[in-house]
Amino acid sequence: MKIIKTYYTLLPILVLFLAFTACDDALDEKTFTTLSPDDFLTNGEDVEVLLNSVYGELRYSDITRDAITINEVNTDIHIERNGGIFAANELMEEFIWTSSHSYLQSSWERRYRTIFNANVVLDNVPAVDMDESRKEEVLAEARFLRAFSYYLLFDLFGPVPLITSSETAVTDRPARASEEEMIAFIESELVHVSSVLPVTPPRDEYGRPTKGAALGILAKFYMMNKKWQEAADTSLEVMDLGVYDLFVDGNRTELFSPEHQRDNEFIFVSVMSDTPNDNTGNGWLSHVVPRGYQWQYPPRAIFAAEFKIRSEFLELFEAEDERLDAFLFEFVNEEGETIILGEDDARSLKFPEYPNQDISRASDDFPYLRYADILLSRAEALNELNGLNQASVDLLNMVREAAGVGTFVIGDFASEEDFSDFILDERGREFHTEGLRRQDLIRHDKFIESAIERGKSADDFRVRFPIPQTEIERNPSLTQNDGY
Repeated sequence: MKIIKTYYTLLPILVLFLAFTACDDALDEKTFTTLSPDDFLTNGEDVEVLLNSVYGELRYSDITRDAITINEVNTDIHIERNGGIFAANELMEEFIWTSSHSYLQSSWERRYRTIFNANVVLDNVPAVDMDESRKEEVLAEARFLRAFSYYLLFDLFGPVPLITSSETAVTDRPARASEEEMIAFIESELVHVSSVLPVTPPRDEYGRPTKGAALGILAKFYMMNKKWQEAADTSLEVMDLGVYDLFVDGNRTELFSPEHQRDNEFIFVSVMSDTPNDNTGNGWLSHVVPRGYQWQYPPRAIFAAEFKIRSEFLELFEAEDERLDAFLFEFVNEEGETIILGEDDARSLKFPEYPNQDISRASDDFPYLRYADILLSRAEALNELNGLNQASVDLLNMVREAAGVGTFVIGDFASEEDFSDFILDERGREFHTEGLRRQDLIRHDKFIESAIERGKSADDFRVRFPIPQTEIERNPSLTQNDGY
């Protein structure tokens, strides 16, 4: 299967260094020329290169680390200790982050770089002479990536400026969209591209968005906004595609192994390179393992940072749950000593070592959406719509069977609320270290409550992050979120 390659240069504006000399003097004048897309975007091959640039910000080496800092260190799952990133993580853990937090700034910038590159594709590709069916797919991919970026921004910040043209200048000072405008835009874009994108990746290029990815992210967006009927219906559409299923060919943790990470449980992922030393790859493990840990495929770097699992979270797992095998509880160090990791010190090795990796990165794809999420989302939505029901219990059981734990009958749950609480716990067991916990707790109205139970002074307004201060300073039309 072919994998799409990512080009990290910003291709919309090419700056070429052209040196014209009349003699050999190194101090002779040099001329700089700027080219627009019209100068290089002439055929289908050029379009593919331009499109690939849109993917760059979704695939960077610290994607897992950043997702955990923003979406799990402020929940009941992760803590982080030591290293240069502790200061950023401590702010998240203690619920005292500000609009100057560097991770919030980088998240904002990454998403808007993707949006800009997608807009360049959408503004320029329609005029290119190329295969029309592929052109339609290219435009749908770009629209999906733009909508997905707005989905991620909305999750963190709420409504943000909706920019749909690459011609927008800094001086335009776009204001934030309204809540209704933001929701309507993301929904309509995902609905549209779901009717265009293929059911399987175009030309068998793994990592490109598909119909299932568009419908799946749409279902997640409906869940985010508590549109339960739409979420249930759209999740069913993904199921009815007949493309995806749960991984059941081994221990549940093997889904993320080199042999299985492209299993058809994965619907949309950040594809990491199979080639070491090309500035891609998942850097998670170097931020996790303790000192003295012996690598399976050395040499590997162990950073000063240490992400750890809260012991209280691990109490959610039953002893026979295969998903427990994703955690490191003890290890034999370089001196042959067995080191037991104690209270709040276990580590998540959900994304394992790969033989083809460099010193600090591995080839673990980062999942944005898995089929298990679709099943549990529909189960939750149906429970919200209809109360305790057999269909929801059946969907929950599918995921639990895959994890090697016992299943339930409807009478095992006392009420709709009891089932809802269990679904939240099940999502924690299934999706830890995938950056979904904050969103799940917010949807269940337990993000702030859970933090207070852990002794944090968490204010209600912190269900959204602040607009980065640098963006406020650059654009006086932006208004800050309440409370910041």
